[in-house]
Amino acid sequence: MSSTKTTMKAILTDPTVEQKALIDNMMLVFGTALRYSFKRQLEGQAIGELEKVVANKYKLNIRQAKDAVESARQTIASQHELVKLYCGNYRKKVDALVKRLKYPKLSERKRKALTSKLAKRERKLEYWTAFLIAKTFPPVTFGTKAMFIRRCKGLITKQEWQDFRNNRFYSRGDKSKGGNPNLRVVFKEGVSFLEISTFEKTEANRAVKVLMPIYLPQKLSKKTGKVNGLNYRQRFIDSLERGEAYQVELLKREGKYYAHITFEELETKVIYTAHLSMIGVDTNPDGFGLTKVSRQGNYQGHTYLKQPGLTYCRSDRRLNLCGELVRDAVNKAENNQCGMAAEDLKFKDDRDVATKLARASSQFVYATLLRMLERRCLRRGVELSKVKPQYTSKIGLYKYCHQYGLDVHNGAALVIARRGYGYSEAVSKLLFDKLIPKKMLTAFIEKHEWGQWSEISKQVNKRFKQRKEVNTPGLWLVRRKRLLGIA
Repeated sequence: MSSTKTTMKAILTDPTVEQKALIDNMMLVFGTALRYSFKRQLEGQAIGELEKVVANKYKLNIRQAKDAVESARQTIASQHELVKLYCGNYRKKVDALVKRLKYPKLSERKRKALTSKLAKRERKLEYWTAFLIAKTFPPVTFGTKAMFIRRCKGLITKQEWQDFRNNRFYSRGDKSKGGNPNLRVVFKEGVSFLEISTFEKTEANRAVKVLMPIYLPQKLSKKTGKVNGLNYRQRFIDSLERGEAYQVELLKREGKYYAHITFEELETKVIYTAHLSMIGVDTNPDGFGLTKVSRQGNYQGHTYLKQPGLTYCRSDRRLNLCGELVRDAVNKAENNQCGMAAEDLKFKDDRDVATKLARASSQFVYATLLRMLERRCLRRGVELSKVKPQYTSKIGLYKYCHQYGLDVHNGAALVIARRGYGYSEAVSKLLFDKLIPKKMLTAFIEKHEWGQWSEISKQVNKRFKQRKEVNTPGLWLVRRKRLLGIA
């Protein structure tokens, strides 16, 4: 049976002054070793040799030294990936603005604003392209750049700045060493402890170990006594009983010490499959459009799960709403005993949109919803299919919305579910006859399915422009017959 990784957020409870000083010292040494490893790797020093140097220089065991070197390597790799990402995003933004400026009917004021924005985007593109060509990246500030600026302005003390730079200790797991040799979770008389291997040595040259109480999250209902939400504590205990390795990262935040424990969680056997029916899921900034179809691709019903707060509430509340929305969606699949299909979206910040639209269509919401949906389906035994998202909304709008009385989101969900079964979407005869000019017939027929729907969308936009109206899904449903000339 396959498994997935889960991160549980635990906290050290009531550490003594001596224990706090011990953890702070370990974080200081680890942070210093991390920054040293980062610099040496940039200079080209081999990782194998560097691990031994770090172990001797900072009096770490070889595993602690490897963790520091590996953490530095991951930081460097992520910075290189960010440079590539920013280059690609700004290149697309520049191309989009150049295309908009070619539009002849722009007002002088709009053209001036777009030209100014284009100049800013080109400067950003030039900035990131220089790093990409040189195979480098901008300077990395350990402790965050914002805090460094505050320190330079004298807004925080030297000690506070040091705390921000050295607030982390990291230990990878090892199955052969009982899970995690340096930060081990143990149980004594039903109480959980974190066993920390310190830098001090015994006479036998063994690390001195210190036990600190740790709270593993488990919310018990005051009314029923049952666990509310996921029982992370029990899932982690099950992982320990299987002898799995787990990763622990100690973090210091506002004087408290948190432990992020990442462990392997077994996937639930798939119970609800798409052998009879499937629910398509269209992800939107304010909720899910759900449409059920049969194995033959026929419509069987729809609903829309709405959460308007996703577009404006604070981040922690938004996470909670995302969880509730995903729970309700997967419950629909369980009640109907069917599988689910969702779009396989790729998230890039490569669009220039207004501030209000940017918040409403935040990629954070899309990514969070889809990630939570996938994880809950794995846990609940619901089969989830991922399909390509191209033209799902356009096909649903122009082909199915008027037929079944759907809005654009549920129309898209219908297409997603059908695509999950592998059905293609041919252009309907009515749209073909009314929208495609005779001189374009041959070229239109030779196009791929998505190219045909792209052409249909262009022809619909032309009809709206002739009427001096803006093409919106709602207006298309109202004006459909007039635009097609069948009223």
